[in-house]
Amino acid sequence: MNQTAILHAAFGVLIVAGFLVSAPLSYGLYGLGATCFIAGIVLARQDSDGSETADSV
Repeated sequence: MNQTAILHAAFGVLIVAGFLVSAPLSYGLYGLGATCFIAGIVLARQDSDGSETADSV
């Protein structure tokens, strides 16, 4: 399983957990979920940028 998939799965788990807990803790879980989602996107773009560079050489 690649890192992008793991980060996006963690996003889903954290968002669902945020719905199940009380308000102060849920905000932190939403923030961590958003961070995981964005990190997954960044990793996916870095992986695709690296492969395009290798193909063009």
